[in-house]
Amino acid sequence: MRADAWSEWAGRAPEAPPEMPSVPACPPEPDDLHEQIVTWAARLLGTRDALLWLVADDGRRLVVRYGIGRFSASVGRCLRKGDGLAGEAWLTGTPLATTEHRSLPDRLPERGGRQGVGAALCVPLVAAGSVVGVLGVAWREPGRVVGQAENELLCGVGELAGVAIDRVGHPGASGRAPVERTRGRGWLPGAEERYRALSEQIPAVLYSEVHTPEGALVYRSPQSQWLLGYTSEESIPLDFWKSVIHPDDREWVVAENERVDATGDPWNVEYRIIAKDGRVVWIRDHAVLVRGERGEPDYWQGYFIDITEQKQAEEALRQALERERQALERERQAARELRALDEMKNTFLDAVSHELRTPLATVIGIALTLQRAGSSLTEEDTVDLVDRLVANAGKLDRLLADLLDLDRLSKGILEPQRSRTDLAALVGRVAQEWRQRTGRRLEVVAEPVVAWVDSAKVERVVENLLANAGRHTTADTPVWVKVARRDDGVLLAVEDAGGGVPRELRAALFEPFRRGPGAAAHAPGVGIGLSLVARFAELHGGRAWVQDRPGGGASFQVLLPDSADQPMSAAAR
Repeated sequence: MRADAWSEWAGRAPEAPPEMPSVPACPPEPDDLHEQIVTWAARLLGTRDALLWLVADDGRRLVVRYGIGRFSASVGRCLRKGDGLAGEAWLTGTPLATTEHRSLPDRLPERGGRQGVGAALCVPLVAAGSVVGVLGVAWREPGRVVGQAENELLCGVGELAGVAIDRVGHPGASGRAPVERTRGRGWLPGAEERYRALSEQIPAVLYSEVHTPEGALVYRSPQSQWLLGYTSEESIPLDFWKSVIHPDDREWVVAENERVDATGDPWNVEYRIIAKDGRVVWIRDHAVLVRGERGEPDYWQGYFIDITEQKQAEEALRQALERERQALERERQAARELRALDEMKNTFLDAVSHELRTPLATVIGIALTLQRAGSSLTEEDTVDLVDRLVANAGKLDRLLADLLDLDRLSKGILEPQRSRTDLAALVGRVAQEWRQRTGRRLEVVAEPVVAWVDSAKVERVVENLLANAGRHTTADTPVWVKVARRDDGVLLAVEDAGGGVPRELRAALFEPFRRGPGAAAHAPGVGIGLSLVARFAELHGGRAWVQDRPGGGASFQVLLPDSADQPMSAAAR
């Protein structure tokens, strides 16, 4: 429609004003005038729906004299003073637009129901100091807001229409007789001057453009330079319009321009323009294709208004709503975390109470037996009881150590005590103790590796991984522990041929108080073993993860970075 003509309307002096309506040698009939007024108002305001009320003979009713679009079947309908939007405009003598708290169906008569109107605007038509009618337009877009520029534009149209109706004559108007028509004289003297004054006063750029591939402009109002800052010389190049469209909007705006130029659909677009001083200006650009007597495309009639403040208000509202949404989401997240923390606390208390009670009850029972039986026990029974006592006391000690370490790690007060450590020997010793304690088969695959690590923490890592494997596999499931050097450090792995770990649970297993799938409520373990494995790995600057084992099962792996040039600690010298 306008891709090559922006430079013309942006700065060139007008050649002729757009038709408003044409000025014949003889005044038009009232019905023709009503049609011209309504059609012209709709075109300027970028809508298909408009209508004209005139005050009836009795001076107590508004009667619809002409309507287009959804109001084409409303001719003859009446309103009393103060009824609906038009009645209020008649009563107050001021323009009125729809607002959120007022019900739209009671304002404008519609064909085929009262749904689908997004906004409406009515202005009174004044002649000889009294209201002779009301001009109304409506838009169908949901959430449409009537801006100040549109208000002033329709008021200007209403001013001219009121004068035209007064000079041509209209039915009613409190019994005033029609003004005598003089053949051979224009029905509206000074129409061009009045239109030019109007177009230069309202905060909108009005334009008319011939429907040609080049988009030859026949009129523009002078507000374009005030709005964008470009002079006529600066806007001469044919691609000027495309060059000032905001880069983020340019592609789709040009595509829409080509589409409406080909189809003749109304041009109704909101986009951004870069002003000469660098400002980003939001505009609402409306135009409709006016056709000739035989229906052929003739010219585009349109206007352009600055809606930057409206867009800024919308963005501020959107940001406020987004902040509110984020605040609500934070509250929901906090509630979820509190519920999760409460559940974790209950799980922890249940598990810890079970883990503490079992060895503690055993320790107490063995101690009482030794106290009461005394020397009556055989040496073999005494040795067995003492071994069991030591084993259960060790369980209690490991549980308390895990809890204390987890607390210190959470507070960031635990530091690694590194020394040169033979990891193959360390893993072999832990594996042997696990075999003796569980009676299960365990294969060790360890390269001779010496690394700069905290040996006590690495020992706990291997113990916890083996305990996890024993807890979640059957007694006949093969288990492996492996040690190997890699370019980025040392890799420890404990693998089993069990059922494996589902992908969706792999990250959660290393969180505190999380237990593997299928664990019974009172199964051994409190759900902190794997969490400590991950934390001890991070303490060394490494990481822990679980993946599928080739051939089936799970492979829990820990990478410990190791630097060959680390100095030995004083204890290792």
